[in-house]
Amino acid sequence: MEFENFPKFKDVESSIIKLKKNGFPDFEENIDVAKFVEGISKILTNEFGILPNLLKKFRHQELALKFFRARDIETISNINLIREHSYPPINSTGMGRCNFPKFPVFYCSDNPMTALIEVAKDINFLDKKYCISKWELLSPNEELIFQSFLQTKLPKQNQYISVRDNLNKNINKPFQKSLNKNLDKEREKGLLEYLEFLDTNFINDGSYSLSASLAYRALYSDHNFSTDILMYPSVQTQSKGVNMALNPNFVENNLKLSRLYVVETPDYDKDKNIFQITFIKYAEVEKNQIMWKEIKQNDKDFYQLMKEDFGNILNMKKANKQNN
Repeated sequence: MEFENFPKFKDVESSIIKLKKNGFPDFEENIDVAKFVEGISKILTNEFGILPNLLKKFRHQELALKFFRARDIETISNINLIREHSYPPINSTGMGRCNFPKFPVFYCSDNPMTALIEVAKDINFLDKKYCISKWELLSPNEELIFQSFLQTKLPKQNQYISVRDNLNKNINKPFQKSLNKNLDKEREKGLLEYLEFLDTNFINDGSYSLSASLAYRALYSDHNFSTDILMYPSVQTQSKGVNMALNPNFVENNLKLSRLYVVETPDYDKDKNIFQITFIKYAEVEKNQIMWKEIKQNDKDFYQLMKEDFGNILNMKKANKQNN
Protein backbone atom coordinates (compact mmCIF):
# COMPACT_ATOMS: atom_id res chain seq x y z
CA MET A 1 0.00 0.00 0.00
CA GLU A 2 1.25 3.46 -0.88
CA PHE A 3 2.08 5.69 2.08
CA GLU A 4 0.06 8.46 0.49
CA ASN A 5 -3.11 6.47 1.30
CA PHE A 6 -2.45 6.94 5.01
CA PRO A 7 -4.10 10.14 6.22
CA LYS A 8 -2.24 12.86 8.04
CA PHE A 9 -3.25 13.81 11.57
CA LYS A 10 -5.25 16.90 10.56
CA ASP A 11 -7.20 14.84 8.00
CA VAL A 12 -7.97 12.18 10.61
CA GLU A 13 -9.23 14.85 13.00
CA SER A 14 -11.51 16.24 10.28
CA SER A 15 -12.89 12.79 9.42
CA ILE A 16 -13.52 11.93 13.07
CA ILE A 17 -15.54 15.15 13.53
CA LYS A 18 -17.61 14.27 10.45
CA LEU A 19 -18.26 10.67 11.56
CA LYS A 20 -19.18 11.74 15.08
CA LYS A 21 -21.75 14.07 13.57
CA ASN A 22 -23.18 11.62 11.01
CA GLY A 23 -22.75 8.39 12.96
CA PHE A 24 -22.94 4.87 11.52
CA PRO A 25 -25.99 2.95 10.27
CA ASP A 26 -27.67 0.52 12.65
CA PHE A 27 -27.93 -3.14 11.73
CA GLU A 28 -31.38 -4.63 11.16
CA GLU A 29 -31.98 -8.36 11.09
CA ASN A 30 -33.31 -8.42 7.52
CA ILE A 31 -30.02 -7.01 6.20
CA ASP A 32 -27.37 -9.29 4.71
CA VAL A 33 -24.51 -9.33 7.22
CA ALA A 34 -21.67 -9.44 4.70
CA LYS A 35 -23.12 -6.51 2.75
CA PHE A 36 -23.69 -4.51 5.94
CA VAL A 37 -20.07 -5.04 7.01
CA GLU A 38 -18.92 -4.07 3.54
CA GLY A 39 -20.92 -0.84 3.86
CA ILE A 40 -19.34 0.00 7.23
CA SER A 41 -15.90 -0.73 5.79
CA LYS A 42 -16.59 1.55 2.84
CA ILE A 43 -17.60 4.42 5.13
CA LEU A 44 -14.29 4.12 6.98
CA THR A 45 -12.09 3.70 3.91
CA ASN A 46 -13.80 6.61 2.16
CA GLU A 47 -12.98 8.84 5.11
CA PHE A 48 -9.55 7.57 6.12
CA GLY A 49 -8.26 5.89 2.97
CA ILE A 50 -7.49 2.65 4.85
CA LEU A 51 -9.01 0.22 7.33
CA PRO A 52 -6.06 -1.39 9.13
CA ASN A 53 -5.99 -4.91 10.60
CA LEU A 54 -3.18 -4.93 13.12
CA LEU A 55 -2.68 -8.66 13.64
CA LYS A 56 0.01 -10.25 15.73
CA LYS A 57 1.30 -13.80 15.62
CA PHE A 58 2.23 -15.32 18.94
CA ARG A 59 2.55 -18.60 20.75
CA HIS A 60 0.28 -19.06 23.72
CA GLN A 61 3.04 -19.14 26.32
CA GLU A 62 4.03 -15.60 25.32
CA LEU A 63 0.84 -14.20 26.89
CA ALA A 64 -0.14 -17.23 29.01
CA LEU A 65 -3.83 -16.42 28.56
CA LYS A 66 -6.53 -18.16 30.54
CA PHE A 67 -10.07 -18.56 29.23
CA PHE A 68 -13.08 -18.29 31.55
CA ARG A 69 -16.81 -18.18 30.76
CA ALA A 70 -19.73 -17.68 33.13
CA ARG A 71 -23.43 -18.49 32.80
CA ASP A 72 -26.46 -17.91 34.95
CA ILE A 73 -27.50 -21.34 36.23
CA GLU A 74 -31.10 -20.60 35.29
CA THR A 75 -30.14 -20.45 31.59
CA ILE A 76 -28.50 -23.90 31.60
CA SER A 77 -30.67 -26.86 30.59
CA ASN A 78 -28.16 -29.64 31.28
CA ILE A 79 -25.13 -28.64 33.31
CA ASN A 80 -23.43 -31.98 32.58
CA LEU A 81 -23.14 -31.34 28.84
CA ILE A 82 -19.89 -29.68 27.75
CA ARG A 83 -21.73 -28.01 24.87
CA GLU A 84 -23.86 -26.05 27.39
CA HIS A 85 -20.80 -24.14 28.53
CA SER A 86 -19.49 -23.20 25.08
CA TYR A 87 -20.69 -20.64 22.52
CA PRO A 88 -24.48 -20.37 21.98
CA PRO A 89 -26.36 -22.30 19.27
CA ILE A 90 -26.77 -20.47 15.96
CA ASN A 91 -30.56 -20.12 16.16
CA SER A 92 -30.46 -18.55 19.64
CA THR A 93 -27.60 -16.14 18.92
CA GLY A 94 -28.66 -12.50 19.10
CA MET A 95 -26.78 -9.27 18.48
CA GLY A 96 -23.64 -8.80 20.56
CA ARG A 97 -20.63 -6.54 20.76
CA CYS A 98 -18.60 -8.93 18.60
CA ASN A 99 -21.28 -10.76 16.64
CA PHE A 100 -24.39 -10.47 14.50
CA PRO A 101 -27.51 -12.61 14.96
CA LYS A 102 -26.87 -16.24 13.94
CA PHE A 103 -23.10 -15.59 13.87
CA PRO A 104 -22.05 -16.83 17.32
CA VAL A 105 -18.69 -16.21 18.92
CA PHE A 106 -17.19 -17.66 22.08
CA TYR A 107 -17.14 -14.82 24.61
CA CYS A 108 -14.75 -15.24 27.52
CA SER A 109 -12.40 -13.39 29.84
CA ASP A 110 -8.89 -14.05 31.10
CA ASN A 111 -10.18 -13.67 34.66
CA PRO A 112 -13.10 -15.59 36.23
CA MET A 113 -14.43 -12.53 38.06
CA THR A 114 -14.47 -10.42 34.90
CA ALA A 115 -16.42 -13.22 33.22
CA LEU A 116 -18.87 -13.24 36.12
CA ILE A 117 -19.35 -9.47 36.13
CA GLU A 118 -19.98 -9.49 32.37
CA VAL A 119 -22.79 -12.02 32.76
CA ALA A 120 -24.33 -10.33 35.80
CA LYS A 121 -23.99 -6.87 34.18
CA ASP A 122 -25.78 -4.08 36.07
CA ILE A 123 -28.51 -6.18 37.65
CA ASN A 124 -28.63 -7.02 41.33
CA PHE A 125 -27.19 -10.54 41.35
CA LEU A 126 -27.30 -11.02 45.11
CA ASP A 127 -27.79 -14.71 45.96
CA LYS A 128 -27.92 -15.76 42.31
CA LYS A 129 -26.05 -18.86 41.18
CA TYR A 130 -23.61 -18.97 38.29
CA CYS A 131 -21.44 -21.59 36.64
CA ILE A 132 -17.89 -20.51 35.80
CA SER A 133 -16.05 -22.69 33.29
CA LYS A 134 -12.34 -22.79 32.57
CA TRP A 135 -11.02 -23.69 29.12
CA GLU A 136 -7.50 -24.56 28.02
CA LEU A 137 -5.68 -24.69 24.70
CA LEU A 138 -5.09 -28.17 23.32
CA SER A 139 -1.79 -27.16 21.70
CA PRO A 140 -0.17 -24.29 23.63
CA ASN A 141 2.82 -24.26 21.24
CA GLU A 142 0.66 -23.57 18.20
CA GLU A 143 1.04 -20.18 16.56
CA LEU A 144 -2.06 -18.02 16.99
CA ILE A 145 -3.34 -14.82 15.41
CA PHE A 146 -4.09 -12.15 18.00
CA GLN A 147 -5.88 -8.83 17.54
CA SER A 148 -6.80 -6.24 20.14
CA PHE A 149 -9.02 -3.18 20.47
CA LEU A 150 -7.06 -1.69 23.34
CA GLN A 151 -6.04 1.60 21.71
CA THR A 152 -8.15 3.64 24.08
CA LYS A 153 -7.96 5.08 27.58
CA LEU A 154 -7.31 2.28 30.05
CA PRO A 155 -7.07 2.44 33.86
CA LYS A 156 -3.77 1.50 35.47
CA GLN A 157 -5.40 -1.68 36.83
CA ASN A 158 -5.65 -3.12 33.31
CA GLN A 159 -2.71 -5.51 32.99
CA TYR A 160 -2.74 -5.28 29.18
CA ILE A 161 -1.77 -1.63 29.01
CA SER A 162 1.64 -2.87 27.88
CA VAL A 163 0.02 -4.44 24.79
CA ARG A 164 -1.45 -1.07 23.87
CA ASP A 165 1.79 0.80 24.61
CA ASN A 166 3.89 -1.68 22.64
CA LEU A 167 1.71 -1.17 19.60
CA ASN A 168 2.12 2.61 19.92
CA LYS A 169 5.85 2.25 20.29
CA ASN A 170 6.23 -0.18 17.39
CA ILE A 171 3.62 1.25 15.02
CA ASN A 172 6.22 1.50 12.25
CA LYS A 173 7.58 -2.05 12.48
CA PRO A 174 5.24 -3.50 9.80
CA PHE A 175 6.27 -0.77 7.38
CA GLN A 176 9.95 -1.25 8.14
CA LYS A 177 9.60 -4.98 7.54
CA SER A 178 7.58 -4.86 4.33
CA LEU A 179 8.64 -1.55 2.75
CA ASN A 180 11.90 -0.76 4.53
CA LYS A 181 10.75 2.72 5.55
CA ASN A 182 8.63 4.50 8.15
CA LEU A 183 5.50 6.58 8.02
CA ASP A 184 6.26 10.27 8.32
CA LYS A 185 5.44 11.80 11.72
CA GLU A 186 2.13 13.32 10.65
CA ARG A 187 0.87 10.03 9.18
CA GLU A 188 2.16 8.07 12.16
CA LYS A 189 0.29 10.42 14.49
CA GLY A 190 -2.77 10.20 12.23
CA LEU A 191 -2.75 6.38 12.25
CA LEU A 192 -2.58 6.26 16.05
CA GLU A 193 -5.44 8.76 16.31
CA TYR A 194 -7.48 6.70 13.84
CA LEU A 195 -6.87 3.50 15.84
CA GLU A 196 -7.90 5.21 19.07
CA PHE A 197 -11.10 6.40 17.38
CA LEU A 198 -11.93 2.87 16.19
CA ASP A 199 -11.14 1.17 19.48
CA THR A 200 -12.94 3.75 21.60
CA ASN A 201 -16.03 3.43 19.43
CA PHE A 202 -15.75 -0.34 19.58
CA ILE A 203 -16.33 -0.05 23.34
CA ASN A 204 -18.83 2.83 23.30
CA ASP A 205 -21.01 1.46 20.48
CA GLY A 206 -24.45 1.15 22.05
CA SER A 207 -26.10 -0.62 19.10
CA TYR A 208 -23.09 -2.91 18.49
CA SER A 209 -23.41 -2.26 14.73
CA LEU A 210 -19.90 -0.84 14.33
CA SER A 211 -18.21 -3.12 16.87
CA ALA A 212 -19.83 -6.25 15.44
CA SER A 213 -18.72 -5.19 11.96
CA LEU A 214 -15.11 -4.74 13.04
CA ALA A 215 -15.20 -8.07 14.89
CA TYR A 216 -16.82 -9.84 11.91
CA ARG A 217 -14.00 -8.66 9.64
CA ALA A 218 -11.54 -10.24 12.07
CA LEU A 219 -13.27 -13.44 13.23
CA TYR A 220 -15.37 -14.34 10.19
CA SER A 221 -12.94 -13.35 7.44
CA ASP A 222 -12.85 -15.56 4.34
CA HIS A 223 -9.08 -16.13 4.36
CA ASN A 224 -6.80 -18.36 6.44
CA PHE A 225 -5.19 -15.46 8.29
CA SER A 226 -8.26 -14.63 10.32
CA THR A 227 -8.09 -13.64 13.97
CA ASP A 228 -8.04 -16.46 16.53
CA ILE A 229 -8.28 -14.31 19.67
CA LEU A 230 -9.80 -10.83 19.69
CA MET A 231 -9.27 -8.88 22.92
CA TYR A 232 -11.06 -5.71 24.08
CA PRO A 233 -11.67 -3.85 27.37
CA SER A 234 -14.49 -5.04 29.62
CA VAL A 235 -17.20 -2.39 29.87
CA GLN A 236 -18.70 -3.91 33.02
CA THR A 237 -15.39 -3.58 34.92
CA GLN A 238 -14.85 0.00 33.72
CA SER A 239 -12.04 -1.33 31.47
CA LYS A 240 -10.05 -2.73 34.41
CA GLY A 241 -10.37 -6.21 32.89
CA VAL A 242 -10.52 -7.55 29.35
CA ASN A 243 -12.85 -9.77 27.36
CA MET A 244 -12.06 -11.99 24.43
CA ALA A 245 -14.07 -13.21 21.45
CA LEU A 246 -13.14 -16.39 19.58
CA ASN A 247 -14.48 -17.88 16.36
CA PRO A 248 -16.45 -21.12 16.98
CA ASN A 249 -14.21 -23.08 14.57
CA PHE A 250 -11.18 -22.09 16.62
CA VAL A 251 -12.94 -23.24 19.79
CA GLU A 252 -13.88 -26.61 18.29
CA ASN A 253 -10.33 -27.29 17.11
CA ASN A 254 -8.26 -25.69 19.85
CA LEU A 255 -10.03 -25.46 23.22
CA LYS A 256 -11.08 -28.02 25.81
CA LEU A 257 -13.16 -27.62 28.95
CA SER A 258 -11.05 -28.45 31.98
CA ARG A 259 -13.15 -27.57 35.06
CA LEU A 260 -16.19 -25.77 36.40
CA TYR A 261 -17.38 -24.02 39.54
CA VAL A 262 -20.92 -23.39 40.71
CA VAL A 263 -20.89 -20.23 42.81
CA GLU A 264 -23.28 -17.98 44.66
CA THR A 265 -22.56 -14.26 45.08
CA PRO A 266 -23.63 -13.00 48.50
CA ASP A 267 -21.78 -9.68 48.23
CA TYR A 268 -19.99 -7.48 45.69
CA ASP A 269 -18.38 -4.11 46.38
CA LYS A 270 -18.45 -2.50 42.93
CA ASP A 271 -16.33 0.50 43.92
CA LYS A 272 -13.55 -1.65 45.38
CA ASN A 273 -14.17 -4.50 42.91
CA ILE A 274 -14.22 -7.04 45.76
CA PHE A 275 -16.35 -10.17 45.72
CA GLN A 276 -17.48 -12.53 48.40
CA ILE A 277 -18.38 -15.82 46.80
CA THR A 278 -19.84 -19.02 48.15
CA PHE A 279 -18.60 -22.04 46.25
CA ILE A 280 -21.38 -24.61 45.97
CA LYS A 281 -19.49 -27.34 44.14
CA TYR A 282 -16.80 -27.84 41.53
CA ALA A 283 -16.02 -30.28 38.75
CA GLU A 284 -13.17 -31.56 36.63
CA VAL A 285 -13.52 -33.09 33.20
CA GLU A 286 -12.38 -36.71 33.19
CA LYS A 287 -12.55 -38.73 29.96
CA ASN A 288 -15.18 -36.40 28.50
CA GLN A 289 -17.33 -36.60 31.64
CA ILE A 290 -18.00 -33.66 33.95
CA MET A 291 -17.31 -35.10 37.40
CA TRP A 292 -18.82 -32.98 40.19
CA LYS A 293 -17.17 -33.04 43.58
CA GLU A 294 -18.29 -32.11 47.04
CA ILE A 295 -16.19 -29.45 48.73
CA LYS A 296 -14.86 -31.02 51.88
CA GLN A 297 -13.33 -29.32 54.88
CA ASN A 298 -9.60 -28.74 54.38
CA ASP A 299 -9.93 -29.95 50.79
CA LYS A 300 -6.37 -29.46 49.54
CA ASP A 301 -7.23 -30.30 45.94
CA PHE A 302 -10.03 -27.73 45.88
CA TYR A 303 -7.92 -24.94 47.35
CA GLN A 304 -5.08 -25.70 44.96
CA LEU A 305 -7.48 -25.17 42.06
CA MET A 306 -8.73 -21.97 43.69
CA LYS A 307 -5.21 -20.67 43.95
CA GLU A 308 -4.50 -21.48 40.32
CA ASP A 309 -7.72 -20.08 38.86
CA PHE A 310 -8.74 -17.27 41.22
CA GLY A 311 -5.55 -16.32 43.02
CA ASN A 312 -6.20 -13.58 45.57
CA ILE A 313 -8.87 -11.72 43.63
CA LEU A 314 -11.80 -12.57 45.86
CA ASN A 315 -12.88 -13.18 49.43
CA MET A 316 -13.80 -16.86 49.19
CA LYS A 317 -16.34 -18.86 51.12
CA LYS A 318 -17.17 -22.50 50.57
CA ALA A 319 -20.41 -24.32 51.18
CA ASN A 320 -21.54 -27.89 50.89
CA LYS A 321 -24.84 -27.12 49.19
CA GLN A 322 -26.73 -29.00 46.57
CA ASN A 323 -27.45 -27.18 43.31
CA ASN A 324 -30.55 -28.03 41.31
